[in-house]
Amino acid sequence: MNRISLVKTFISVFLLFSLISLNPASLSDNAYAEEDQANPITLQPPQETQMPQPSQESEMPQLPEIGDQIQKNIHYNDIVLIGQGRIISEDEVVNDVVIIGADLTVNGTVNGDSVCIGGNLTVGPQAVIKGDVVNIGGQLTIDPLARTNGEQVNVGGMFPFTLFKGKKGEPNVFDKRFVTFFKILPLTIDSISFIFLLFFALFMIAFMQRQFDHIEEYMTNEFPRCALLGIACMIILPIAIFFLVIIMVGILAIPFLVLSLVVSCMMGVVVFSRVLGRKLLANSPIMFQILIGLLLLYSLLLAGDIFLLLPIGSVYSIIGHILRLIGIIILICVNFIGLGAVVYSIWGTRSIVQLRGDRPNNFSSMSGGSNIATA
Repeated sequence: MNRISLVKTFISVFLLFSLISLNPASLSDNAYAEEDQANPITLQPPQETQMPQPSQESEMPQLPEIGDQIQKNIHYNDIVLIGQGRIISEDEVVNDVVIIGADLTVNGTVNGDSVCIGGNLTVGPQAVIKGDVVNIGGQLTIDPLARTNGEQVNVGGMFPFTLFKGKKGEPNVFDKRFVTFFKILPLTIDSISFIFLLFFALFMIAFMQRQFDHIEEYMTNEFPRCALLGIACMIILPIAIFFLVIIMVGILAIPFLVLSLVVSCMMGVVVFSRVLGRKLLANSPIMFQILIGLLLLYSLLLAGDIFLLLPIGSVYSIIGHILRLIGIIILICVNFIGLGAVVYSIWGTRSIVQLRGDRPNNFSSMSGGSNIATA
């Protein structure tokens, strides 16, 4: 009996400690679990949170105000372009604008000057230009509603900005002014070269009388040899330049060689003109003889230039090209002969010596007398 009572007592103490060791939170959880089973709740999937949409007024960022308007494109830079047009929009603010060789359109605000050279300048009704408005070589158009504080300068039709500028819808290359310029160009170049040779002849007469006489003496008495020597010099010259290019040190001598060739040819042409003029007007002054000789040498070339001024495609234009071609050939031959006489006389430093006493020297100096050289 004692053993049975001891077992009962042990079981009672174990149950008592088990009840005391229970957690109150677990009891409450069990209570909530029982309540949830009694009242079940349906779980909803998580919903995406919607951000508040900005209003239409707050869509654009607020920018600082300039005057009474809100500017959207403010950079305050200078614009300088060559051969490229530019449009200043209504919401743009810049400092100075310079466009060369293209068109400029201003619809915004320019704090400085607006300059367009070689193009059209258009100022819109919303434009505000605080400086000067300058257009050179184009058309200036300013809207009456535009605000300009500076001066307005328009210089239209200024050479050479409008030379190659054609009309709207037409290619520039077919512009009449373009064609006229190239028709006048040959006549201008030939006239300038003719006048320059006259001044060079005056210089030779004033400061190089001895050299002039010696070159004319060789040209009069040794005409065939002068021509052959001039042709030989023209053939040897490119070969000499080629060898000078190969020799690196000789490159520096090429400009002096070319300059001496040009001066020698000019001396020869002037002397040839005097010889030609003396054949026609023996008793006239030497300068007048040179003038008549140059006119004869340039006559076909100048006549061809005048014919080229006539309408393109006509028979006169063909005649002009033929006359110019013949005139150029004549001048080339005269340059060969003159160069040979200059080189033969060693640039006019020595006189001719006849090998035979019975061979006359058909030479008349500047003073008009004749010299007869004997062996």
